[in-house]
Amino acid sequence: MRVSGNGAGARLALTAVIGVLSAAGASAQTVDELVSKHVAARGGYEKLRAVSTMKITRTVATPFTNVQVVIYKKRPDLIRWEQTPKGQTEAIPRAINATGAWDLAQGKVMMRPDTLAVEGRETDGDFDGLLIDWQKKGHTVTLEGKAKVGTADAYKLKVTTKRGTVRDVYLDADTFLEAQIVGKVRLPAIDPRTKEHRFNDTTLVFSDYRDVNGVKFPFAIDEERTGGGITQSFATFTDKIELNVPIDDSLFAAPPQSPTGK
Repeated sequence: MRVSGNGAGARLALTAVIGVLSAAGASAQTVDELVSKHVAARGGYEKLRAVSTMKITRTVATPFTNVQVVIYKKRPDLIRWEQTPKGQTEAIPRAINATGAWDLAQGKVMMRPDTLAVEGRETDGDFDGLLIDWQKKGHTVTLEGKAKVGTADAYKLKVTTKRGTVRDVYLDADTFLEAQIVGKVRLPAIDPRTKEHRFNDTTLVFSDYRDVNGVKFPFAIDEERTGGGITQSFATFTDKIELNVPIDDSLFAAPPQSPTGK
């Protein structure tokens, strides 16, 4: 292609043509390239897929107390949390399995709406991360440009899951590891006015990546939740990550409920 003419007008025309061609040809390839670099940064596809279960032990510092949290995950999308507040010995469990989501509320098993289970399987239950195998999962990923996470440059990737949940994933521009994830998190509580679920705007910032059996994991996570009139901040410190430990599917099943509900 030849752009004729002299002076500033010709230079502007040439710049515009180059910009159009670059935007038209690079978008999908750029997403694929970034995801490929992210997979390599995590340890490579083979090492990631070799992990079938995880047991993650963490301490979560809240504004009021510290909570020990143990997370169990098993492919493809099973997850269980056990939370033990400081000073207590009995863990409070909740889980998402193949048929639903449940937790204990005041000692009673509460089965949560299917919308919570579906969203949870696609986000919290996702074993490798939203970007890995995103096409196979039926997600959509678009590159939204660059942004700052703290003082560092990051690539912003908008992920829309198969069922419609949206998360903005920020990859560090140097390491290609996840620096931050932002999105609206559906809550169990229903707004009495709208009859719809309440949401929190949640930001997760990841740091202190360490190698566990050849796979990189963030050992520090800062979380901020806004919405509902309050802001909550949490600092999570990972004590230990164990991979490929024996975990039976029954761990994710809701405990039996007695006829009295106790």
